[in-house]
Amino acid sequence: MSNVAFHKALVPVNDSDLSDRVVFKAAELVEKGFVEKLVLLSVWEADEIDYTKLHSPEKVEKLKAKAQAVLDAHKVHLNIDCIEAEYVRAGGDPAEMIIRAVEAGDYDLIIMGSRRLNKLQELIFGSVSDRVTRLVDVPILVVK
Repeated sequence: MSNVAFHKALVPVNDSDLSDRVVFKAAELVEKGFVEKLVLLSVWEADEIDYTKLHSPEKVEKLKAKAQAVLDAHKVHLNIDCIEAEYVRAGGDPAEMIIRAVEAGDYDLIIMGSRRLNKLQELIFGSVSDRVTRLVDVPILVVK
């Protein structure tokens, strides 16, 4: 039996500086032996697409490519540190895709960022990390 605290951690990422810090922290936890395996998840937001328009397939491909570019950038950083990870892309609402991934996978930790929204922004827009923390039963490490 392994002495790691967490066997499989989901790490939702995007193209922000905050995601860079999240991946750095996740890599650090792997290096220190707290986490065994990382799965990075990049979500392209399908709600940005108007499927009734003819240019929608082009926009879908651009969003998918952007999500893949995010994963590729983080992959480079993790490879430098010799940390292996799995890379997954999904389309939809970010909070919903994270929740679905947790429900479908065998994750025992989520490592994610939290944007610093003021109270009005949080009330109007909501927070992905807040929604995920309320709706999953897996421990979450929130990086600021």
